[in-house]
Amino acid sequence: MKKILLMQDIDSQLPAHLQDQLEAEGYAIFNPRRSQMNWLEEIDQIQPDVLLLEVMDTQYRDCYQLCKQLKETHGTENIPILLLGTTASATKHYLLEGLYAGANDYVQYPCEIPELIGKIQAAFRLKASIEKSQTLAGELNELNEELYHRNLQVEKEMYVARQLQQSLLPPIIPIPEDQEDSPIYTKVHFQNDQLRMAGIYLPCDALGGDLYDVLKFKDQGVGVSITDVSGHGLPAGFITAIFKTILYRVTQMTTDPSEVLFHLNNEMYNIIKTGDYVTSIYLQIDLPSLHMECSGAGHPYPFYYQAATDEIHRLRQNSTPLVWVKDMPYPKDIVQLMPGDKVFLFTDGVSELQNPAGEMYGECRIEAALRQGIDHQVPYLTDHLIIDLSNFTEGNPLADDISMIIVEAL
Repeated sequence: MKKILLMQDIDSQLPAHLQDQLEAEGYAIFNPRRSQMNWLEEIDQIQPDVLLLEVMDTQYRDCYQLCKQLKETHGTENIPILLLGTTASATKHYLLEGLYAGANDYVQYPCEIPELIGKIQAAFRLKASIEKSQTLAGELNELNEELYHRNLQVEKEMYVARQLQQSLLPPIIPIPEDQEDSPIYTKVHFQNDQLRMAGIYLPCDALGGDLYDVLKFKDQGVGVSITDVSGHGLPAGFITAIFKTILYRVTQMTTDPSEVLFHLNNEMYNIIKTGDYVTSIYLQIDLPSLHMECSGAGHPYPFYYQAATDEIHRLRQNSTPLVWVKDMPYPKDIVQLMPGDKVFLFTDGVSELQNPAGEMYGECRIEAALRQGIDHQVPYLTDHLIIDLSNFTEGNPLADDISMIIVEAL
Protein backbone atom coordinates (compact mmCIF):
# COMPACT_ATOMS: atom_id res chain seq x y z
CA MET A 1 0.00 0.00 0.00
CA LYS A 2 1.32 3.45 -0.91
CA LYS A 3 2.14 5.63 2.08
CA ILE A 4 1.24 9.32 2.16
CA LEU A 5 2.57 11.57 4.89
CA LEU A 6 0.11 14.43 5.33
CA MET A 7 1.97 17.18 7.19
CA GLN A 8 -0.47 19.73 8.56
CA ASP A 9 0.18 22.78 10.63
CA ILE A 10 -1.23 22.81 14.17
CA ASP A 11 -3.65 25.48 12.96
CA SER A 12 -4.36 23.56 9.76
CA GLN A 13 -7.00 24.82 7.37
CA LEU A 14 -7.40 21.43 5.67
CA PRO A 15 -10.82 19.80 6.11
CA ALA A 16 -11.01 16.87 8.52
CA HIS A 17 -12.53 14.57 5.91
CA LEU A 18 -9.49 14.88 3.57
CA GLN A 19 -7.72 11.98 5.29
CA ASP A 20 -10.85 9.82 4.95
CA GLN A 21 -11.12 10.63 1.27
CA LEU A 22 -7.48 9.67 0.65
CA GLU A 23 -7.81 6.43 2.63
CA ALA A 24 -10.90 5.62 0.56
CA GLU A 25 -8.62 5.72 -2.49
CA GLY A 26 -6.49 2.96 -0.94
CA TYR A 27 -3.63 4.99 0.52
CA ALA A 28 -2.12 4.62 3.99
CA ILE A 29 -2.25 8.08 5.52
CA PHE A 30 0.08 9.27 8.27
CA ASN A 31 -1.09 12.55 9.69
CA PRO A 32 1.02 13.95 12.56
CA ARG A 33 0.38 17.47 13.77
CA ARG A 34 3.68 18.53 15.17
CA SER A 35 6.02 21.46 15.15
CA GLN A 36 8.40 21.74 12.23
CA MET A 37 11.33 20.75 14.48
CA ASN A 38 10.21 17.07 14.41
CA TRP A 39 9.22 16.81 10.76
CA LEU A 40 12.54 15.38 9.51
CA GLU A 41 12.47 12.71 12.22
CA GLU A 42 8.90 11.79 11.31
CA ILE A 43 9.75 11.53 7.60
CA ASP A 44 12.78 9.37 8.33
CA GLN A 45 10.71 6.95 10.42
CA ILE A 46 7.75 6.64 8.04
CA GLN A 47 9.64 6.76 4.69
CA PRO A 48 6.53 7.88 2.78
CA ASP A 49 6.01 7.47 -0.94
CA VAL A 50 4.60 11.02 -1.19
CA LEU A 51 4.70 14.00 1.14
CA LEU A 52 1.69 16.34 1.23
CA LEU A 53 2.92 19.54 2.81
CA GLU A 54 0.48 22.23 3.92
CA VAL A 55 1.67 25.78 3.24
CA MET A 56 0.18 28.51 5.43
CA ASP A 57 1.01 32.19 5.46
CA THR A 58 2.79 31.98 8.82
CA GLN A 59 4.81 28.87 8.07
CA TYR A 60 5.66 29.02 4.37
CA ARG A 61 9.36 29.82 4.88
CA ASP A 62 9.71 26.84 7.22
CA CYS A 63 8.08 24.69 4.53
CA TYR A 64 10.58 25.90 1.93
CA GLN A 65 13.46 25.13 4.31
CA LEU A 66 12.08 21.62 4.83
CA CYS A 67 11.87 21.06 1.06
CA LYS A 68 15.51 22.06 0.66
CA GLN A 69 16.62 19.83 3.53
CA LEU A 70 14.75 16.83 2.16
CA LYS A 71 16.27 17.26 -1.31
CA GLU A 72 19.76 17.64 0.13
CA THR A 73 19.55 14.64 2.49
CA HIS A 74 20.49 11.15 1.34
CA GLY A 75 17.51 8.83 1.69
CA THR A 76 14.83 11.52 1.40
CA GLU A 77 15.96 13.31 -1.77
CA ASN A 78 13.63 11.22 -3.97
CA ILE A 79 10.42 11.64 -1.97
CA PRO A 80 7.98 13.66 -4.14
CA ILE A 81 6.65 16.76 -2.35
CA LEU A 82 3.18 18.11 -3.14
CA LEU A 83 2.40 21.52 -1.63
CA LEU A 84 -1.11 22.31 -0.43
CA GLY A 85 -1.94 26.00 -0.21
CA THR A 86 -4.76 26.42 2.30
CA THR A 87 -4.96 30.12 3.11
CA ALA A 88 -5.71 33.15 1.07
CA SER A 89 -2.21 34.48 1.61
CA ALA A 90 -0.64 31.19 0.40
CA THR A 91 -0.91 32.50 -3.10
CA LYS A 92 0.33 30.97 -6.31
CA HIS A 93 3.45 33.11 -5.93
CA TYR A 94 4.33 31.45 -2.62
CA LEU A 95 3.61 28.01 -4.03
CA LEU A 96 5.89 28.67 -7.02
CA GLU A 97 8.64 29.63 -4.59
CA GLY A 98 8.13 26.22 -3.03
CA LEU A 99 8.82 24.58 -6.39
CA TYR A 100 12.15 26.43 -6.55
CA ALA A 101 12.89 25.15 -3.04
CA GLY A 102 12.50 21.53 -4.18
CA ALA A 103 8.80 20.69 -4.20
CA ASN A 104 7.50 18.77 -7.22
CA ASP A 105 4.01 20.23 -7.59
CA TYR A 106 1.35 22.22 -5.77
CA VAL A 107 -2.43 22.39 -5.31
CA GLN A 108 -4.37 25.45 -4.23
CA TYR A 109 -6.95 24.24 -1.73
CA PRO A 110 -9.95 24.02 -1.81
CA CYS A 111 -9.81 21.88 -4.93
CA GLU A 112 -11.62 18.95 -6.44
CA ILE A 113 -10.53 15.62 -4.96
CA PRO A 114 -9.93 14.08 -8.45
CA GLU A 115 -7.41 16.85 -9.16
CA LEU A 116 -5.58 16.11 -5.93
CA ILE A 117 -5.68 12.35 -6.55
CA GLY A 118 -4.36 12.88 -10.09
CA LYS A 119 -1.39 14.86 -8.83
CA ILE A 120 -0.71 12.31 -6.09
CA GLN A 121 -0.68 9.51 -8.69
CA ALA A 122 1.67 11.58 -10.85
CA ALA A 123 3.95 11.91 -7.82
CA PHE A 124 3.88 8.12 -7.33
CA ARG A 125 4.87 7.65 -10.98
CA LEU A 126 7.67 10.15 -10.56
CA LYS A 127 9.06 8.34 -7.53
CA ALA A 128 8.79 4.97 -9.29
CA SER A 129 10.60 6.40 -12.31
CA ILE A 130 13.37 7.81 -10.13
CA GLU A 131 13.79 4.54 -8.25
CA LYS A 132 13.87 2.59 -11.51
CA SER A 133 16.47 4.97 -12.91
CA GLN A 134 18.57 4.58 -9.76
CA THR A 135 18.28 0.81 -9.94
CA LEU A 136 19.35 0.85 -13.58
CA ALA A 137 22.15 3.26 -12.74
CA GLY A 138 23.31 0.94 -9.96
CA GLU A 139 23.23 -2.06 -12.29
CA LEU A 140 25.09 -0.05 -14.92
CA ASN A 141 27.73 0.93 -12.38
CA GLU A 142 28.15 -2.71 -11.41
CA LEU A 143 28.47 -3.68 -15.07
CA ASN A 144 30.96 -0.87 -15.66
CA GLU A 145 32.97 -2.02 -12.66
CA GLU A 146 32.93 -5.59 -13.94
CA LEU A 147 33.85 -4.39 -17.43
CA TYR A 148 36.69 -2.31 -16.02
CA HIS A 149 38.17 -5.31 -14.22
CA ARG A 150 37.72 -7.51 -17.27
CA ASN A 151 39.40 -4.91 -19.47
CA LEU A 152 42.19 -4.63 -16.94
CA GLN A 153 42.65 -8.40 -17.09
CA VAL A 154 42.64 -8.32 -20.90
CA GLU A 155 45.24 -5.53 -20.86
CA LYS A 156 47.43 -7.57 -18.53
CA GLU A 157 47.08 -10.62 -20.76
CA MET A 158 47.80 -8.52 -23.87
CA TYR A 159 50.90 -7.13 -22.15
CA VAL A 160 52.13 -10.65 -21.45
CA ALA A 161 51.27 -11.68 -25.02
CA ARG A 162 53.24 -8.74 -26.38
CA GLN A 163 56.23 -9.62 -24.22
CA LEU A 164 56.02 -13.17 -25.52
CA GLN A 165 55.81 -11.95 -29.12
CA GLN A 166 58.79 -9.67 -28.58
CA SER A 167 60.69 -12.74 -27.42
CA LEU A 168 60.11 -14.26 -30.87
CA LEU A 169 62.45 -11.64 -32.34
CA PRO A 170 66.12 -12.64 -32.60
CA PRO A 171 68.47 -11.87 -29.69
CA ILE A 172 70.01 -8.41 -29.57
CA ILE A 173 73.77 -7.97 -29.66
CA PRO A 174 74.77 -5.16 -27.26
CA ILE A 175 76.62 -2.17 -28.70
CA PRO A 176 80.00 -1.67 -26.98
CA GLU A 177 79.78 1.05 -24.35
CA ASP A 178 82.85 2.85 -25.72
CA GLN A 179 81.34 3.05 -29.22
CA GLU A 180 80.21 6.54 -30.15
CA ASP A 181 77.01 7.35 -32.01
CA SER A 182 75.11 4.22 -31.04
CA PRO A 183 72.02 3.56 -33.18
CA ILE A 184 68.86 5.15 -31.81
CA TYR A 185 66.18 2.77 -33.10
CA THR A 186 67.80 -0.27 -34.68
CA LYS A 187 68.83 -3.49 -32.96
CA VAL A 188 71.86 -5.49 -34.09
CA HIS A 189 71.07 -9.21 -34.28
CA PHE A 190 74.16 -10.75 -35.90
CA GLN A 191 77.76 -9.74 -36.40
CA ASN A 192 81.01 -11.47 -37.30
CA ASP A 193 83.97 -10.68 -39.53
CA GLN A 194 81.89 -11.12 -42.69
CA LEU A 195 78.30 -10.09 -41.93
CA ARG A 196 76.31 -7.65 -39.85
CA MET A 197 72.51 -7.70 -39.54
CA ALA A 198 70.20 -5.21 -37.85
CA GLY A 199 66.45 -4.71 -37.81
CA ILE A 200 63.46 -3.01 -36.23
CA TYR A 201 59.86 -4.01 -35.55
CA LEU A 202 57.09 -1.46 -34.85
CA PRO A 203 53.61 -2.96 -34.29
CA CYS A 204 50.59 -0.70 -34.82
CA ASP A 205 48.62 -2.61 -32.13
CA ALA A 206 49.60 -4.28 -28.89
CA LEU A 207 50.18 -7.40 -30.97
CA GLY A 208 51.28 -7.40 -34.58
CA GLY A 209 51.48 -9.71 -37.55
CA ASP A 210 55.09 -9.01 -38.57
CA LEU A 211 58.09 -11.10 -37.64
CA TYR A 212 61.70 -11.28 -38.67
CA ASP A 213 64.35 -13.69 -37.55
CA VAL A 214 68.04 -14.53 -37.86
CA LEU A 215 68.94 -18.22 -37.66
CA LYS A 216 72.51 -19.43 -37.07
CA PHE A 217 73.37 -22.99 -38.11
CA LYS A 218 76.11 -25.36 -37.08
CA ASP A 219 77.60 -25.41 -40.58
CA GLN A 220 78.29 -21.65 -40.20
CA GLY A 221 75.42 -20.70 -42.47
CA VAL A 222 72.97 -17.94 -41.54
CA GLY A 223 69.29 -17.78 -42.43
CA VAL A 224 67.21 -14.60 -42.51
CA SER A 225 63.41 -14.59 -42.51
CA ILE A 226 60.86 -11.78 -42.65
CA THR A 227 57.13 -12.45 -42.48
CA ASP A 228 53.86 -10.54 -42.65
CA VAL A 229 50.56 -12.11 -41.59
CA SER A 230 47.40 -10.64 -43.10
CA GLY A 231 45.76 -8.32 -40.59
CA HIS A 232 47.16 -7.56 -37.16
CA GLY A 233 46.22 -7.89 -33.53
CA LEU A 234 45.84 -11.10 -31.52
CA PRO A 235 45.03 -13.54 -34.40
CA ALA A 236 47.97 -12.31 -36.48
CA GLY A 237 50.27 -12.46 -33.44
CA PHE A 238 49.22 -16.04 -32.80
CA ILE A 239 49.95 -17.02 -36.42
CA THR A 240 53.45 -15.49 -36.21
CA ALA A 241 54.17 -17.85 -33.29
CA ILE A 242 52.95 -20.79 -35.38
CA PHE A 243 55.15 -19.63 -38.27
CA LYS A 244 58.28 -19.43 -36.14
CA THR A 245 57.68 -22.88 -34.63
CA ILE A 246 57.36 -24.45 -38.08
CA LEU A 247 60.31 -22.43 -39.44
CA TYR A 248 62.62 -23.74 -36.73
CA ARG A 249 61.56 -27.32 -37.36
CA VAL A 250 61.82 -27.07 -41.16
CA THR A 251 65.25 -25.46 -41.12
CA GLN A 252 66.54 -28.42 -39.11
CA MET A 253 65.80 -30.53 -42.18
CA THR A 254 66.77 -28.11 -44.97
CA THR A 255 68.06 -24.56 -45.36
CA ASP A 256 67.41 -24.29 -49.10
CA PRO A 257 65.04 -21.26 -49.37
CA SER A 258 62.81 -22.92 -51.99
CA GLU A 259 62.38 -26.02 -49.84
CA VAL A 260 61.94 -24.03 -46.63
CA LEU A 261 59.03 -22.04 -48.08
CA PHE A 262 57.57 -25.15 -49.72
CA HIS A 263 57.37 -27.01 -46.40
CA LEU A 264 56.25 -23.92 -44.50
CA ASN A 265 53.42 -23.43 -46.97
CA ASN A 266 52.19 -27.02 -46.78
CA GLU A 267 52.29 -27.23 -42.99
CA MET A 268 50.56 -23.87 -42.49
CA TYR A 269 48.01 -24.75 -45.19
CA ASN A 270 46.98 -27.71 -43.00
CA ILE A 271 46.77 -25.58 -39.83
CA ILE A 272 45.46 -22.11 -40.73
CA LYS A 273 41.73 -22.35 -41.55
CA THR A 274 40.77 -18.75 -40.72
CA GLY A 275 41.19 -17.24 -44.18
CA ASP A 276 44.45 -15.57 -43.14
CA TYR A 277 47.55 -15.83 -45.26
CA VAL A 278 51.25 -15.14 -44.82
CA THR A 279 53.82 -13.43 -47.04
CA SER A 280 57.47 -14.17 -46.43
CA ILE A 281 61.06 -13.93 -47.62
CA TYR A 282 63.65 -16.47 -46.63
CA LEU A 283 67.31 -16.12 -47.57
CA GLN A 284 70.25 -18.32 -46.71
CA ILE A 285 73.85 -17.12 -46.65
CA ASP A 286 76.72 -19.58 -46.63
CA LEU A 287 79.80 -18.73 -44.59
CA PRO A 288 82.57 -18.12 -45.35
CA SER A 289 81.73 -18.04 -49.09
CA LEU A 290 78.94 -15.38 -48.76
CA HIS A 291 76.92 -17.35 -51.31
CA MET A 292 73.30 -16.23 -50.87
CA GLU A 293 70.04 -17.79 -52.04
CA CYS A 294 66.70 -16.01 -51.62
CA SER A 295 63.09 -17.04 -52.18
CA GLY A 296 59.83 -15.19 -51.64
CA ALA A 297 56.18 -16.04 -50.98
CA GLY A 298 54.05 -13.11 -52.12
CA HIS A 299 56.26 -10.67 -50.19
CA PRO A 300 57.65 -7.29 -51.35
CA TYR A 301 60.83 -7.87 -53.35
CA PRO A 302 64.00 -7.24 -51.31
CA PHE A 303 66.38 -4.48 -52.39
CA TYR A 304 69.94 -5.61 -53.15
CA TYR A 305 72.73 -3.05 -53.27
CA GLN A 306 75.76 -4.22 -55.26
CA ALA A 307 78.76 -2.23 -54.05
CA ALA A 308 81.00 -3.14 -57.01
CA THR A 309 78.64 -1.48 -59.52
CA ASP A 310 77.04 0.98 -57.07
CA GLU A 311 73.61 -0.21 -58.26
CA ILE A 312 70.42 -1.17 -56.46
CA HIS A 313 68.55 -4.23 -57.77
CA ARG A 314 65.40 -6.12 -56.75
CA LEU A 315 65.38 -9.85 -55.94
CA ARG A 316 62.25 -10.83 -57.83
CA GLN A 317 62.06 -14.62 -57.51
CA ASN A 318 58.69 -14.92 -55.79
CA SER A 319 55.54 -17.01 -55.69
CA THR A 320 52.11 -17.00 -54.01
CA PRO A 321 51.67 -16.25 -50.29
CA LEU A 322 51.83 -19.11 -47.83
CA VAL A 323 48.52 -20.87 -47.02
CA TRP A 324 46.91 -20.01 -50.36
CA VAL A 325 47.71 -23.12 -52.44
CA LYS A 326 49.28 -26.37 -51.30
CA ASP A 327 52.39 -27.84 -53.00
CA MET A 328 53.36 -24.55 -54.63
CA PRO A 329 56.95 -24.29 -55.93
CA TYR A 330 59.03 -21.32 -54.78
CA PRO A 331 61.83 -20.20 -57.13
CA LYS A 332 64.96 -18.51 -55.80
CA ASP A 333 67.51 -15.84 -56.59
CA ILE A 334 71.20 -16.74 -56.28
CA VAL A 335 73.63 -13.95 -55.43
CA GLN A 336 77.31 -13.89 -54.59
CA LEU A 337 77.67 -11.27 -51.90
CA MET A 338 80.80 -9.15 -51.81
CA PRO A 339 82.10 -6.74 -49.15
CA GLY A 340 79.98 -3.60 -49.07
CA ASP A 341 76.89 -5.30 -50.49
CA LYS A 342 73.62 -4.78 -48.62
CA VAL A 343 70.24 -6.57 -48.72
CA PHE A 344 67.17 -4.76 -47.41
CA LEU A 345 64.07 -6.78 -46.44
CA PHE A 346 60.86 -5.05 -45.35
CA THR A 347 57.12 -5.56 -44.89
CA ASP A 348 54.46 -3.66 -46.84
CA GLY A 349 53.74 -1.56 -43.75
CA VAL A 350 56.83 0.44 -44.75
CA SER A 351 55.86 1.13 -48.35
CA GLU A 352 52.19 1.72 -47.48
CA LEU A 353 52.91 4.16 -44.65
CA GLN A 354 50.89 7.35 -45.18
CA ASN A 355 51.43 11.01 -44.41
CA PRO A 356 48.58 13.28 -43.19
CA ALA A 357 47.63 14.00 -46.83
CA GLY A 358 47.01 10.28 -47.42
CA GLU A 359 50.04 9.90 -49.70
CA MET A 360 51.89 6.56 -49.43
CA TYR A 361 55.61 6.37 -48.80
CA GLY A 362 55.96 3.84 -51.62
CA GLU A 363 58.81 1.65 -52.82
CA CYS A 364 60.31 4.45 -54.93
CA ARG A 365 60.93 6.46 -51.76
CA ILE A 366 62.41 3.37 -50.09
CA GLU A 367 64.92 3.06 -52.93
CA ALA A 368 65.66 6.79 -52.85
CA ALA A 369 66.22 6.69 -49.07
CA LEU A 370 68.50 3.67 -49.47
CA ARG A 371 70.46 5.44 -52.17
CA GLN A 372 70.79 8.56 -50.05
CA GLY A 373 72.05 6.65 -47.01
CA ILE A 374 73.85 3.78 -48.68
CA ASP A 375 77.23 4.92 -47.36
CA HIS A 376 76.00 4.34 -43.82
CA GLN A 377 76.96 1.02 -42.32
CA VAL A 378 74.43 -1.24 -40.65
CA PRO A 379 72.81 -0.45 -38.20
CA TYR A 380 73.04 3.27 -38.98
CA LEU A 381 71.48 2.79 -42.42
CA THR A 382 68.36 1.38 -40.75
CA ASP A 383 68.20 4.39 -38.44
CA HIS A 384 68.50 6.64 -41.50
CA LEU A 385 65.47 4.93 -43.06
CA ILE A 386 63.40 5.21 -39.85
CA ILE A 387 64.15 8.93 -39.60
CA ASP A 388 63.15 9.42 -43.25
CA LEU A 389 59.89 7.53 -42.61
CA SER A 390 59.20 9.66 -39.53
CA ASN A 391 59.78 12.89 -41.43
CA PHE A 392 57.44 11.71 -44.19
CA THR A 393 54.54 10.76 -41.87
CA GLU A 394 54.76 13.97 -39.79
CA GLY A 395 53.48 12.05 -36.77
CA ASN A 396 50.63 10.28 -38.59
CA PRO A 397 49.80 7.09 -36.63
CA LEU A 398 50.72 3.67 -38.01
CA ALA A 399 47.97 1.86 -39.91
CA ASP A 400 49.99 -1.35 -40.24
CA ASP A 401 52.94 -3.05 -38.58
CA ILE A 402 56.41 -2.05 -39.76
CA SER A 403 59.38 -4.39 -39.96
CA MET A 404 62.71 -4.14 -41.71
CA ILE A 405 66.05 -5.90 -41.54
CA ILE A 406 69.29 -5.13 -43.40
CA VAL A 407 72.09 -7.56 -44.14
CA GLU A 408 75.54 -6.09 -44.84
CA ALA A 409 78.56 -7.97 -46.15
CA LEU A 410 81.73 -6.63 -44.49
